[in-house]
Amino acid sequence: MQQQGCLPVGRHQTCRTLASDPLPHNSALTRRQPKDGLFGSAPSRGFLAVDLITIKHEGERIEGVGRHYSSSTRGVCWGHTFTSSALVSPGQDPYLRGRIRWIRCDPFPDSRMATREYPKLTPSEALSNLVGDSIMAGYEFSGLLADAQFATKLSLRSLKLLGVPFLMRYRTNAKIIVGDKIMKVRELAERYPRGSARWYSKLERYVKRLKVAIPKVGAVDLLIVWKWQSRGWQLTALVSTIEGGVQEVMRAWKSRWSLEVSHRIRKQNLALGGCQCRSFAAHLKHADLVIEAFNLVREQRRRSPDLSWRAAQCLAAEGLESAMVTGLNAIAA
Repeated sequence: MQQQGCLPVGRHQTCRTLASDPLPHNSALTRRQPKDGLFGSAPSRGFLAVDLITIKHEGERIEGVGRHYSSSTRGVCWGHTFTSSALVSPGQDPYLRGRIRWIRCDPFPDSRMATREYPKLTPSEALSNLVGDSIMAGYEFSGLLADAQFATKLSLRSLKLLGVPFLMRYRTNAKIIVGDKIMKVRELAERYPRGSARWYSKLERYVKRLKVAIPKVGAVDLLIVWKWQSRGWQLTALVSTIEGGVQEVMRAWKSRWSLEVSHRIRKQNLALGGCQCRSFAAHLKHADLVIEAFNLVREQRRRSPDLSWRAAQCLAAEGLESAMVTGLNAIAA
């Protein structure tokens, strides 16, 4: 009975506990402010990596569930979408072994979820919220790394006005200004096929960097990247205001992959999509608990770098279970 009084043992009670705070995301951000020392372990001048993460749910009665595109399945599915972000640094493995502690999972509601507490967000608005919170928290990051859905003219113009360097994937059908001519990115890329670009053996890519302008944004660097994949040579376009050589810029872009790795671990190992609650607030709280578990496992790997992820996860779970049992024994006494 004492255990039942301390820990929710049924799914119904668990869901009620998770949904008890209508805005759990606000308290989660407060816990991760610099006063808790979470920023102190981050490497100086890291990059803020941003992406969308879709969590699949089959139940249509779950609040806010809608039709979303999932990059992992390359198709549309029922579920929630969150804005995922973290601080990364080139040349390090910040999630699996490193010391960066700041990782976020923000609500990204669509029109089905739009309420007073969770208004509908565009990618530009979600990005603006993240950058604003980071600046207010006092972290001076070297630049922003984001995928194409965030590379809107509004976002790029706002970042330039704030003086925040950025490196983003850019859609190949978007228009740019080259000299006095307006053309699509793909049309310009066709002028610089692999033979006209430089081969970087360390990057295993052909890269051509050009000075262009984006309407209503201004001057940027355009990187035309050719990479061999199973289907042949694939074109990727990046827009950048980050200073440095091509290899330095591309290493910064590669560091964004750590965020993708964390998505897979959070989904597959830590059951990010396992919440069966109906309220959207409960799903946010569940995502926050997954982040806390993720940090506990990373802390185990920081202490013992030779540990596999599964072994570190088992040790973290044992430590958490011991802390719970100790708490229960203290109350029973």
